[in-house]
Amino acid sequence: MKVSTRIIAGYVILIALTVAVLSYQVYMIQQLNEINKNLAKVNVNDALTSLYLNYHEGLIEDGALKYYGTRYAQYLDQVQNFGGLLETDLRKLRATATSESELEAIERVSRSWKAVQETIAAEENLPKKPESIERTTRLEDQLLALRMHSEQVVVQVQAAIDNAGIRSGETAARAVRVSWIAASAALLLSILVSVPIIWSITSRLRELGKATRAVAAGQFEHRMPASGTDEFADLAGDFNTMAQRLGQLDQMKKDFVSHVSHDLKGPLASTRETVHILLEEIPGPLNEKQRRLLGLCLKSSERLSGMIGNLLDVSRMEAGMMDYKIESCDLVPLARSAASELEGLAREKKLELVVESAVPEIHIDCDHGRITQVISNLVENAIKFSPVSSKALVRIETNGEYAILSVWDRGPGVPMLSRTRIFDRFHQVNPGKKIAGQSVGLGLAICRTIVEAHGGSIWVESNPGGGSVFFMKIKSSERARA
Repeated sequence: MKVSTRIIAGYVILIALTVAVLSYQVYMIQQLNEINKNLAKVNVNDALTSLYLNYHEGLIEDGALKYYGTRYAQYLDQVQNFGGLLETDLRKLRATATSESELEAIERVSRSWKAVQETIAAEENLPKKPESIERTTRLEDQLLALRMHSEQVVVQVQAAIDNAGIRSGETAARAVRVSWIAASAALLLSILVSVPIIWSITSRLRELGKATRAVAAGQFEHRMPASGTDEFADLAGDFNTMAQRLGQLDQMKKDFVSHVSHDLKGPLASTRETVHILLEEIPGPLNEKQRRLLGLCLKSSERLSGMIGNLLDVSRMEAGMMDYKIESCDLVPLARSAASELEGLAREKKLELVVESAVPEIHIDCDHGRITQVISNLVENAIKFSPVSSKALVRIETNGEYAILSVWDRGPGVPMLSRTRIFDRFHQVNPGKKIAGQSVGLGLAICRTIVEAHGGSIWVESNPGGGSVFFMKIKSSERARA
C-alpha cells in the first residue's frame, strides 16, 4: 500500500470519526437542552403543584374534622372550596405525569378524596345528633389515607424530577465518555487535528458540570458563559434561564413564608383575645360544650401561633437577620424558669418534670431570650413525646470550659440514621406516619441555629433507660471559669 494511500486512508478515518463524534455531540447537546428545559419548566411546576396539593389536603382535613365536631356550614364550605382546588391540582399533575407510578399515586388521591366526599355527603343527610365514634373513625381513616396518598404524589413528582436529573447526568456522562474515546482514537492518527476539537467540546462540558453542581448546591445565582451561536451557547442560555427561575421560585417561597407568617400574627392575636374574652364569660355565660369547643379553639390558635413564630424565625435565619444581645447569664435559673413555664403541660400528662444541677451556678455569654427559647423547645419536646405518668429530666453540668445542658425523655427515641438530619428544617423521623406531638420540623432547626450562633453545639443520643437525650453545649464565660 502506498504511503499516500495510507495517509488518505488515515485522514478518511479521522474525518469520519470526527464527523461521527460531532454528530453525536450535537445530538447529546440537543437532548441535554430538552432535559434542562423540562427541568426548568414542567418539573418545577409539577413540584409546586404537588406542594399545593398537600396544602389543600391539609385544609380539607382541618375543615372536615371541624365540621364533624360542630356541624357548622362554614367548615363544609371550606372542605368543598379546597376540594375543588385539590381536584384542579390533580388534573394538572395527571396531564404532565411521566410514569405509571405517578398516575397511580394521583388516582389513589382521587379515590381517597371521593371517599371523603361520600362520607361527608352522607353526614349532611343525617339529623344533627351526638357524634358517632364509628363515623368519626371512618372519616379520620379516610382523611389519613388522603394525606398519605397526597404525600406519595409529592414523592412520585420528586422521583420524576430526580429521574430527569439522572437522565441529564447520564447523557452528559455518555457525551464526555464518547468524546474521550474519540480523542484517544484521533490522537493516534493526528494530534494536531483531534486535540483542538476535543478540547473545545470537553471544556464546555466541564463548565456545564461545574454549573450543574453549583445550582444543585443552592447557588442559583451561578451563570454559564452564553457567548457564541452554537448549541453549547443555547444550552448555556437555557441553563441560565433554569437557574434564574429556580432562584425566583426559591425566593418566592421564602417571601411567601415570611409575609404570610407576618400577616397572620395580627388576626391570630385578635382571635386568641376574642376566645379569652368568651372563656371569661364577659359577653355571657357558657355551657360545658361551648367552653370545651372554645378551649380546643384556644389550644389550636396557640399551636398555630408557635408555628408562625417558628416560620418567622426561619425567615430571619435565611435572611441573616437573627439578632442576639449577648450578656453574661446564669444557666441554672434560665433552665429552671423555662421548665416552670411548662409545668402545666407536664401536669396534663401526669409527667414528673425535674431540673437537676451539678453546680449551684454556671455563667455563659448568651442571648437570654434565645437560649431560653432553645431550652423551652427541648423540654416541650420531651414532654410531648414522653408517655403518660413518666419522667422528664433537665440536667446541668460543666467540664470547666463548657456548660452542658441535657434533656432526658422516655419517648420513642431517634433512630441512628436520623440523629444528624433531625436538626434540618422540615425533617421528620417518620415521614408519612402520624406521631403524637410531631410538628412540621422547624423547632430543632431553629435550636441548632441559635446554639451554633453562640459558638456551641447541639446533638442527640439514646437514653439508656429508653427514649432520647438532647445535649446543648456552650462555652462558659470567663467569670464562670475564674
